[in-house]
Amino acid sequence: MIGGSDDPATGNTEAATPDEGNVHIQFAGEHPRGLDHIAGPSAVETAAEFTSALRHATVIVDSAGRVSYFDPVAEQLTGFTRAEIIGRDVHILTGASVPLTSSEFTRLAAKGRSGIIPIRRADGSVRIACIRTHPIPLPDGSGAYILQAIDLGDARATVDHLGGLDAFFHQSMFGFVMLDEHLRYLMLNQALADLNRRPIADHIGRHIREVMDSADLDEYEVLLGEVLRTGEPIVDVRIPGSPTSLPGNQQVWSASWYRVTSWRDMPLGLCGIIIDVSEAERPVLDAARGRDRLLLLSRIGAQQGANLDMHGAAQDLATLLTAEFCDLAVMDVLEEVVNGETVPSAIDEQSLLHRLGGAARFVDETTERLINVQNPRQAFETHGFATVLRDNRAQLIQIPGGRIPEVDDPSGRVGDMRELGAHSFIVAPLRARDVTLGALSCMRMSDREPFDHDDLLLAQEIANRTALAVDNSRLYREEKQAALILQLSLLPERLPQAPEADLAYRYLPNSRSRQAGGDWFDAMVLPGRRLCLVVGDVIGHGIAAAAAMGRYRTAVQSLASIGLEPAALLTRLNDIALTFGDNAMATCMYVLYDPLQHRCAIASAGHPPIIIEPPGGVAYPLEIQSGPMLGAIPGAEYRSEPLNTPPGTRLLLYSDGVVESRSTPLDDGIKRLLQQLGSRRSLSEQCDRIMAATPPDARDDRTILMAELYGLRRAD
Repeated sequence: MIGGSDDPATGNTEAATPDEGNVHIQFAGEHPRGLDHIAGPSAVETAAEFTSALRHATVIVDSAGRVSYFDPVAEQLTGFTRAEIIGRDVHILTGASVPLTSSEFTRLAAKGRSGIIPIRRADGSVRIACIRTHPIPLPDGSGAYILQAIDLGDARATVDHLGGLDAFFHQSMFGFVMLDEHLRYLMLNQALADLNRRPIADHIGRHIREVMDSADLDEYEVLLGEVLRTGEPIVDVRIPGSPTSLPGNQQVWSASWYRVTSWRDMPLGLCGIIIDVSEAERPVLDAARGRDRLLLLSRIGAQQGANLDMHGAAQDLATLLTAEFCDLAVMDVLEEVVNGETVPSAIDEQSLLHRLGGAARFVDETTERLINVQNPRQAFETHGFATVLRDNRAQLIQIPGGRIPEVDDPSGRVGDMRELGAHSFIVAPLRARDVTLGALSCMRMSDREPFDHDDLLLAQEIANRTALAVDNSRLYREEKQAALILQLSLLPERLPQAPEADLAYRYLPNSRSRQAGGDWFDAMVLPGRRLCLVVGDVIGHGIAAAAAMGRYRTAVQSLASIGLEPAALLTRLNDIALTFGDNAMATCMYVLYDPLQHRCAIASAGHPPIIIEPPGGVAYPLEIQSGPMLGAIPGAEYRSEPLNTPPGTRLLLYSDGVVESRSTPLDDGIKRLLQQLGSRRSLSEQCDRIMAATPPDARDDRTILMAELYGLRRAD
């Protein structure tokens, strides 16, 4: 046995020699002739001193995985007696969460595996041991396996050895790290923590993507996955990027990785050696910086193209810049830009600024004070700002060491910047279509690299693109306001008063953007004291829809005044709509009320059904045969449906925005609408109740026209 173990047959502890038929076990790395052949007597003495400090437990396992020999040291290590163990399956000794089966043990032991393994004791506790295994051929042709375990808990020499390894790991000038199989940090040394600009404790449990940022990160992650899968190490892979804790601080890392496996050949994770080679890889670093800048411009362009809201776009830009370019960013525009007024061609001392948005990489009371300033304020409040607005050129201001001089500063912002350690500033004008709209300001502080000339050019390009986006947002808002004003001017200011009916209406533009749509409504008293009611909806939004709506309303008034019945009116209106041009289709509901006969004639062109509330009855939608939308099909024909309307009958005409949205189907919206009726409130109260119950995510404008019919009555 190893070092003279007990004889498994007799229990004697005499030293064994190869000549007596005992098995000589040679571990990986040993020379067949012993340690003295390669190191001399002193090495043998040293090894003897080392091993004498350790407790060696010897166990023999047969080919079926059953324990056949258990020495006294094994009894002390595990707490099991020989009588309790002999003949038992070896998995009884494994303390891992997944038990080691006998077949798995024999397969690994046949390869002479060694490593660290948890051993379960008789009292249920777990002991960590270093084990070595070796197959033993037997005369009968079968085999057995010898297992030698070293108790690490009592191995003082081993503890000293591990202490040396710990010092080597943590005191190295190179970055050492171990990741788990999901590429999350398990352990690392201070050298790597310094490279990543965050404490060791802030790494543990984080994925590598949370700690480092690189344009090559996808490929890098695939490469690490291959090391985990195949076990093939990689050496000196160059990765350009920056720590996520300090975006924009470009570095180049040399990374070497190898897989770590358990005694059972299961991947535990990766071990890596990381070295900062930024100075040696300056061309790579410059190329990566250029690529990151192009990527930043691309992200900004995509962001600005998706948001026409001026304040939202400014805030999104500031947030993106502080994530990838600077530590604090704010955007200021002239007060005229915010108010929708004409922007002056020149900025003077009377000009006022309004802060559209701002963000900081680290948010605290100081950065909040710098971002949230009084609106409006003087455009020339600082010399640097005045210079940029007057000369229309981006300015780079660097303060070595962040030692901002004492100045007269009633606002206190200079003191806040001094407290933050600000050392580098860029102020770039927002200029579009030969007009200065404001300025974009960026700041770096603490240990971040100062802005350079390339950063100045990048900031000016960002400002130019942002200015165009702000101007487009301003023009879009002006167009939207003009369309809304146009639509409101084309709708009736008041409804006619007639003794035959009471009328009420409500109109609201788009609930989210306040954008004009194509809804229109009207009511007219016709010859014979008849009353016509109409609600229509032009497809689309904006000035074009508002203009088309005005043409429809005018045409309906003209056709109704000559006494056309509803079907004939819609048929003729469809012919006229075809002359309006493309994208001018509309739905329409037309009602003609005869107070003498107490009857209505109703025709629809693809419009939601009219709601009827009989006196003392329950409201219901009137299903009639509807024709196609106006302006959709040449020669389309429409039909009129008669409806008896005894005195007290209520009619409700509405646009689809009242009942339909992305989350509310038309049928569900109509059911919700019916639930608001039946209380016989005043028409005005009823309209308010209906409007309050419209779908909250409705994106279309909303129109209601409600009438209570009385029949022919004498006018007061």
